[in-house]
Amino acid sequence: MGQLLRGLALRQSEEVERARRAMHEPGGSVDSMAVIDAAFELAVRRRFVPGADVREIASFVADVRVGFGPTIDVLAMEALIRQALGEETHVGDLSAKTVIELKCATLVAVHDVLSWSEADVDQLLAEVEALAKTKGFNPAIG
Repeated sequence: MGQLLRGLALRQSEEVERARRAMHEPGGSVDSMAVIDAAFELAVRRRFVPGADVREIASFVADVRVGFGPTIDVLAMEALIRQALGEETHVGDLSAKTVIELKCATLVAVHDVLSWSEADVDQLLAEVEALAKTKGFNPAIG
């Protein structure tokens, strides 16, 4: 999953396809959601500070929607971001597919806004693995 997120963030379509194929191999997607959750949380915290103004988050999400299209659920993405910043929000009724799509789109958008290098993305993934492990998961990042 980490390689898929890396490929998405860096817009490396061959890496994305290779990672997608690997996810379908036995053991290839172990603890994938933990990786997505950790990557999302860390990316959001790099872009926003806890207690960030709702208007700042709304502006970011509006820009994401421009880039990713009208299928982006603006309110759901805002709620997920605010939750990652420690606020109490209601996101329990979102489907797993929607959550994954919104979290991946957010990760890519944060990459674009902060102009991350490959080394920055690799550092984030190292931190993702460590965070997921502290939460009791054993993700296959590499």
